[in-house]
Amino acid sequence: MRRAVSLFLALLMVLSVPAYAAGEDTAAQRREDLDTLYEALKEYHPNLFANAAEEVLLAKKAEIEGRLAAVDDATFALDLQSLVAMIGDSHTSLNISGVLSSGSMFPFSIRWFDGAWVVTGLPETEAAYLGWTIEALNGQTMGQVCDKLGGLLSSDNPIKLRRQVRQCIASAEVLAYTGVVDAGAELHLALTGPDGEEAEVVLSALSASDDAAWPAVVQLSSRRTQVPATAAQDRYYFSLDLGDAYYIQFNTCQEDPELPMETFAAQVAEDLSAKDYDKVLIDLRNNSGGSDGVLVPILMLLAPMVRSGAVEVWGLVGEATFSSAAINAMEIREMGGYLAGEATSGSVDHFGSVGSFRLPNSGIQVQCSTKYITLADYLECAVGLGVTAIQPDWEVPQTLEDYLAGRDTAVEALLARQEPFSAAEQPQAPLSRGRFIAMLRQAVGAQADTWGMPFDDVFPFNWYVPDIVWAVELGIVGGKAEGMFAPTHCITWEEAAVLAERYLDAADAEIPIVQDGQAPGWVDALSHPWAAQYVEDAWRHGLLRDDCSPQAAICRQEGQEFLSRFVTALG
Repeated sequence: MRRAVSLFLALLMVLSVPAYAAGEDTAAQRREDLDTLYEALKEYHPNLFANAAEEVLLAKKAEIEGRLAAVDDATFALDLQSLVAMIGDSHTSLNISGVLSSGSMFPFSIRWFDGAWVVTGLPETEAAYLGWTIEALNGQTMGQVCDKLGGLLSSDNPIKLRRQVRQCIASAEVLAYTGVVDAGAELHLALTGPDGEEAEVVLSALSASDDAAWPAVVQLSSRRTQVPATAAQDRYYFSLDLGDAYYIQFNTCQEDPELPMETFAAQVAEDLSAKDYDKVLIDLRNNSGGSDGVLVPILMLLAPMVRSGAVEVWGLVGEATFSSAAINAMEIREMGGYLAGEATSGSVDHFGSVGSFRLPNSGIQVQCSTKYITLADYLECAVGLGVTAIQPDWEVPQTLEDYLAGRDTAVEALLARQEPFSAAEQPQAPLSRGRFIAMLRQAVGAQADTWGMPFDDVFPFNWYVPDIVWAVELGIVGGKAEGMFAPTHCITWEEAAVLAERYLDAADAEIPIVQDGQAPGWVDALSHPWAAQYVEDAWRHGLLRDDCSPQAAICRQEGQEFLSRFVTALG
């Protein structure tokens, strides 16, 4: 039964490096581990108290100290993890797999389908209940179970918590520690069948290290009539021709040593030039991260095609899309593509750039974030989202029916979709500096087809890059600081006026003066005195109202109205 045991161990909340239980767990050794953990987190984490005040963490630490000599290895490891979980950072956690692997497990597994928890693994004697919905564990709803495990698991959004629950639900130690079951007690699964029938399955915990004690375990996957080609997951990245769509599966944000990304991107370019595709699908549903820069050659290849309307690009996202893969998903949206599938476990803004260290006595490895990543500083589509799961533009969850039939629900839906997709208009959304430049260029009817990287904080595949290049070449923008443009920052009336008037100078164009006399007092009170003449000219040209607040941010609709007045004045 080694394969069955290994399968369940793989579902634990683990990192890539095994932990080692302490040889002689005295209270003094444990105290040293606890102190080392806390002090290292304070030193290396960018904002340890962002979600829990220091006094709250110290109170938890004191609680753990009070029972150092009374608990076993597994409980001590879970105590440490419960302290770390209070940080509210999905990237900061303990690798306690080595401790838990010497404990006990219940022979079952679950997965989220169609908005509910479904049994995906059971002993062969209970195989009739595979695919049934779990309503409760030991009389507690799955919502209550998730809430209890939430005090132990490192997560910063509900999707990450759900994924963590799935990965550690079989651990008897985890369920006992969180109060889902009593130590040594059986686990009662209350199930509902496809036709509403009810049943209860009772499971006993089994030693994770005793293969002989395990019964034959069957998986729901064995009932699939076929497996779709998109379920491969056997390479770092690869591509498929799906008829009208070109499919790229990107499973890890790492370079394949046998197929460098530059080489793969060249192959993709050759494929796309040989055949007209309506869509390009980039599948990130199996990708838990790495380096977000690995995908850039593909994005650079596709960005001009998206801008020209030659192809529609879709990123496929789901529960496993995390860390750098979540950043890649937002980059796809930023270049003008869309996202389909399900919400991600990776958050938009998040702690990341992970380092690691080991505790001196238990040997448990700790991974710790060293940086807070604010995507809104670089991607307009991230502005205002904060620490939240990425929601797809088109929600297409994998259904249980399709899974069993060997169909990829999201891919099938995209292949069947004939009409172009249009994202919802957001007239009241803040207007970014990058978007305003694009709107100005479009309003005056200028062409912009040059891709480049005019500023250090402008990604080379941002959809408005050619517009910024146009503005730089025309001499109407120079950035906010050396090498920086702040493309995602909300533009103000003052900045809009400066850019419009600079365009008139660069294009050697004139518009009539419609307001004369004394300019409003706010012209003399501008935060940038050098802008005063531009702003006054814009007021005289009728582009700014008398009651204007120059430093106020503009929404997209206000920006459109401003440019409409500008174009009308140009004639």
